[in-house]
Amino acid sequence: MFVLHASIKVKPGHEGAAQSVFAEAFKQAISTQPGFKDADFLTPLEGDEYVLAIIFESHALQQEWVATDLHTQVWSQMEAHFDSWAVKTYRSGNLLESERPPR
Repeated sequence: MFVLHASIKVKPGHEGAAQSVFAEAFKQAISTQPGFKDADFLTPLEGDEYVLAIIFESHALQQEWVATDLHTQVWSQMEAHFDSWAVKTYRSGNLLESERPPR
């Protein structure tokens, strides 16, 4: 599994709008993509850094999503509410059977 975490500084006063765009546009769009597993927009309990967490079956399938016009459209709606963002990517320890090394 491929996991992406985007650490996001939301513009002051845009918190509700960013959450609405995620729930009403971004999550609906991404959830129809091949290989999509989950996405969440995590609200900070402390500080001001939100986290956009996305899980796909593979990095290749996530990159196919990023290359779509739909991604460009919904990401620009999200990004309009951000001061800044940075991405870190991970491989999950919960590998699909096809990702496991042969025994």
